[in-house]
Formats: sequence, C-alpha cells, structure tokens
Amino acid sequence: MVKRLLQHLFNALILTLLLLLPDFVYMILNPNYFTWRPAIIKELAALYLLAFLILGVQRFWLRFGFALFIMLLSFAQLFHFSYFHSYIMPYEIGLIDQVAEIVDTISDVFSYTYVPVVIFVVQLVLVYLFLRRAQAQRIPYVGVLIALLLLIGPISAHKRKRAYVYLPKSTSFSFKNTYVALSWYLAKFAFKHQTHHHFKPYKVIETNDTLPYNIIVVMGESLTSKKMSLFGYPKESTPFLDSIKNRPNFRYTWGISGGISTDVSVPSFFALKREPQNTTPLITNSTNLLRIAKEHGYKTHYVTTQTLFIIGGILADFADVKKVLQGYDQLLVDYLNSVDLTKRNFIVLHQRNSHSPYIKYTPKKFYHYPFKNLPYHEYMLNSYFNSVRYTDYLLGQIIKKIDAQPKCTVLFATSDHGEMFGDKDENGRYGHGYLDFADTQVPLLIYYNKACPADITKKFDLSHVISHYQFGTIIANTLGYKIINPNENGTFFVNGLDLVGNKGFLRYRDKFEAIKRKQ
Repeated sequence: MVKRLLQHLFNALILTLLLLLPDFVYMILNPNYFTWRPAIIKELAALYLLAFLILGVQRFWLRFGFALFIMLLSFAQLFHFSYFHSYIMPYEIGLIDQVAEIVDTISDVFSYTYVPVVIFVVQLVLVYLFLRRAQAQRIPYVGVLIALLLLIGPISAHKRKRAYVYLPKSTSFSFKNTYVALSWYLAKFAFKHQTHHHFKPYKVIETNDTLPYNIIVVMGESLTSKKMSLFGYPKESTPFLDSIKNRPNFRYTWGISGGISTDVSVPSFFALKREPQNTTPLITNSTNLLRIAKEHGYKTHYVTTQTLFIIGGILADFADVKKVLQGYDQLLVDYLNSVDLTKRNFIVLHQRNSHSPYIKYTPKKFYHYPFKNLPYHEYMLNSYFNSVRYTDYLLGQIIKKIDAQPKCTVLFATSDHGEMFGDKDENGRYGHGYLDFADTQVPLLIYYNKACPADITKKFDLSHVISHYQFGTIIANTLGYKIINPNENGTFFVNGLDLVGNKGFLRYRDKFEAIKRKQ
C-alpha cells in the first residue's frame, strides 16, 4: 500500500512537470515571458494536487480529458503571447465567437506562432503515453472532486468586486493566467446581459521627431500635490524641488489621477486608457508606453518596490527588465545608477513610499517632523510629510544623475493617486480609495538636462494638462508617437475600483471645477 502511494506521488510529480513543460520551454525561448517569485510555490502545489487527483481517475479518457483541459489553458496563453506579445485579458475571451476571423488571422502569421503549437503537440503525445502507462490509484468520486476544484475560480470571481486579482501576471504560469481570466469572464460576463460600450479606436501616428536618449518615468505612491510645498503648501515638504522650481528645464503642474487605487490607475496610465469602460487599450496594447518605447529601440525597464501583481498583464513582453526590489525606495535609485545610460533606455521606477503606514516605508533619518505619541491627525500628517520629504530627496538624486548625463535625458514624475487627511473638502476622510476628487490630486513633473534640443523640450508644455491621460500622451509624444483619440471631447475621467469602470467613475472638464465640486 505504501509503495503504491509513493509511486502515485512520484507519478503526480512527473505529470506536474509534463503539464509545465510548455512554460519551461517558453521561458528559455523568451526570457520576458515569466518572472519568478516565491509565491509561485502556491501555484506549483495547486497543480501538483490536480495531477495527484487526475491520476486517481480510473477511466483513461476522463483522466486524459482533465489533463487536456490544463494543457489547453497553457496552449491558449502561449499562443496568444506569441502573437500579441501580451497575456489573455478576461475581456478578450468573449471574442472567441469570432472564430472565422481568428482562424484567418492565425493562418497568415502561423510561421511566427508555430512554436507553441509544436510544444503543445509534443506535450500532448508525452502526456498521452504517460497516462496510458501510469497505473491509476483509484480515488473515490475523484472526477467530481476535480470538477468542484475547477469551479472554485468562477465561484470566487462571482463574489469578487475588483478585477485586478483575475488579470494575468508575468509572475504566474500559463495555465493559471488563462484559468483566472476564464473564471472572471464566466462569473461576470458569460451568462449576463452586458451593456456594450463602443469606442472608436485610438490612432498611433509615428513622428520623425528627435528622441531623447533616456527617459525615466517615476510613478509615485499616494503622493498628493496638496501637501507639497512646491505647490504652495506652507509646511516645507519638498525642499529640493522648491530649490529648482525656477529652473527653465523644470516644468510642473498638478493634475487629476486616472484612478483612486494603484491597481486601476497604474495600468490605465501606462496603457494610455482614457475612457473607464474602454477595454481596447488593455487588449491591443496599441498605446502601451513600454511597447511603443521598444518599437523605437529603447531598452525598457520596469522596476518596483511594490509588486508586479499590481501592473497585471500590461508589462507583457514589453519590459526587457522586470524587477521587484524589497526595501526602501532608495533601491530604485540604486538600480538607476546601475543602468548603462550610454544606451537608449526607457526606465519606469515605481515607488512604494508614501503609502500608509507612512513610517514603514520611510527611513528613520528622514523623520524630520515629530509624529510619535501625537494625536491621530498630527501623527498621520507629520509622518506623511516625512515620506514626502523622502520622495523629494530621491527625486533630487535622480535629477542630479540626469544633469550628469552627456546626452538628452528626461524625467517624468507623477503619482498613482492622491491621499486624504481629514480636511474639510475631504469630509474628514483619510487615505484613498474613495471615489471622490478629494483623493485624486497628483503632481505632474518634467525635468530634462541641458543636452536636450529645443525640438524635444517644446513638447513639455503643461499649461493645458489637467489629467493623467494627457500627461501620458506627452510621454508618448516624447517617444515619437502622436496619439489621436477620436473619443476625446474635452472630458476626462477618474475611474473607481474596477479597471473597466464597473465600480463607477467621475467626469470632469476642468480640474479646478472638479475639486470645488461638492463632495
């Protein structure tokens, strides 16, 4: 009995490895496809459990059918990635009814996408032969148990309020990415009447403009312009930025973020997604800033002290370097210092600092304002000011690095959303995540060195920029692409807690009128 159990455990390990074979091969062929992280052990354990249960099915064709389902999940993801260079979004699965168009497209590009097909065929044969030879260790009602386990995804998705958990990740295996996308689609779209929103496609026009040699984008966290002395706040929170505010090569204004949470605003920003309910920029990646940077020969970097979980599938195959750093945001500057800036780079530095609890992400040497043992409001406010001063220090290091470069280097800096501190216009609320203009005010900063010619710097006019979306289009224009959005009508949006507008959104035409609006 023990021997048979050990054999079953060993066979489950073999089947697990066979089911992961496409991922292993594809990782070798395409290093950008997958990013290892410790949490992947959970996915390995889940797949091993499935393999263990599948081997307990007595009927061969049912056993093979379950294995085939997992193989098809992997194949669909790898084939999609090989063609689109991106992961399958839940919103795409409904397009499967356009079979004729899909087959016609695939037939034209098969020579570029045959690798996943070859891997799938080899895997299919190996799994078939293995399951034929492996002796089943009968487990009562195991087929029903497997079916129930596979239903956990759609059932869980039905109860979830936010989609980002079910978006594909570069830190997950192919079967998991397809499974979660399918789960969200089945739970939210498949059996429900959906209101279809029609948006005209964005146009991306390549220009012949001179390009900077290096572009650095700093995406801050919970950094509100309302509490920055650069924008007139009476308490000195940004001493370095204050010291350079009159430099002609420093442009700054404040604007309104595209969302009220990181997992909505950051993907929207880098996809240049203006309309909350418009899924096309997420699916096609036609305006993805990392993608268009790669197209113009930049080496692309996405480095974060948060997690790749937040950006979802937006990075896809468009980030040559993906890194998650554990520690203070100084690590982002250290990474920047390690990059060879004699070559073209598009570098995204995604901060964690200024997210509550503020003291957790701020080094003690930046505890400039006292906060310990103070009343709640003073505690929150002063600990936040210290985090802002830390960000100011980091931006100072980056700007000094830029000034030292012999070739044109440009910095764009903003934040994912703002933060509230119980002020009157915030109705006594703290933090963020509330669908209100009170937690949407963010800085929009541009700095460039003296090596940048006038035909580059003339693009940096912020006088009419009021939104994240507009700021993103300036970055695209700096990369040599003009974005024409036929849906624009002078209105901009703040998305709620769902990436495609299912949790509400705000409209505005003027940032000053927006923040004066009754909350």
